Amino acid sequence: MQSLLAELQYPFPSRTHPDHALIEKAVHAFIDSYTSLSTDARKQFKAAGFGRLTALWYPDSPFPQLIPLARLLTWIFIFDDVCARWPLPQLKGAHDRLTAILRGSPSYPEEDAMFQQFAIVYEELACHTLPQAWMTRYMASWHYFFEGQLLEKQYSYKHDLTYPSLAEYLDLREKLGAAYPFLDLAEVISGFMLPSEVFSHPAIQQRRFFVSRLTTWDNDLLSFDKEKRSQEAMNLVAVIQHEHDCPQEEAYRIAMHMRAEQVAAYRQLCNDWPDFGEHREAVADYALRLDWLISGHLEWYRDNPRYC
Repeated sequence: MQSLLAELQYPFPSRTHPDHALIEKAVHAFIDSYTSLSTDARKQFKAAGFGRLTALWYPDSPFPQLIPLARLLTWIFIFDDVCARWPLPQLKGAHDRLTAILRGSPSYPEEDAMFQQFAIVYEELACHTLPQAWMTRYMASWHYFFEGQLLEKQYSYKHDLTYPSLAEYLDLREKLGAAYPFLDLAEVISGFMLPSEVFSHPAIQQRRFFVSRLTTWDNDLLSFDKEKRSQEAMNLVAVIQHEHDCPQEEAYRIAMHMRAEQVAAYRQLCNDWPDFGEHREAVADYALRLDWLISGHLEWYRDNPRYC
């Protein structure tokens, strides 16, 4: 993995929050609340360093704000690992419950931690003054991910895997990445919510797209072996190998070439960045935070046992 990581570097460096060790301790406590998980599963999740990922994604966040961010990052990995395997009706029911929580429904004492932890994040975020336009975007980002989880059921987690075409994969993987809610939260950390006319600007939307694509493709390149063992079909290398009927090494070569093209396109977008007038500085700050998400995500894989 180390040699592959060296090939996947970005021209902008990552940063780490100075309190990364403290937030990691908090993450371990969050994981222990998932009592439906086995002791071994909780041990594996603790080893994954979700606190470190939080510190890399939001390196300048005030420490109190890191708590809901780390709680949510921990939640998304556990939810995706565990609940994506549930039967379709059960998964749909989970999505309905999560949507209700996003609309303000409180958690119930008897509920599984999967829902309680998500509700706690909602309550922690409620401490901030969040415009309705932002909340609408945030909910849409989660629904985009939920849609992807449902669509993935036709391919993954079966004894005999089926694979989408590469074109189908590109659309579905975008939904499954779950990047967009965390891009939305970058606005909360910055203290500036992008006005609707700024948020909808093609350059902003394209930059968000690149963050999602690059982080998910880096994940696919670095987690191919893990996802193969887990019976997951939605992996760029696996889809290419199936579509081209080629050896794994050739599939990696094609995937790396595709990624290089995306990195070049991202850098071109950054070079051609428009002038946002009175919002210039705020947008520049937001763009920097998106860079941290990309480079921090890649740095997180270094020496990470989750992907060994």
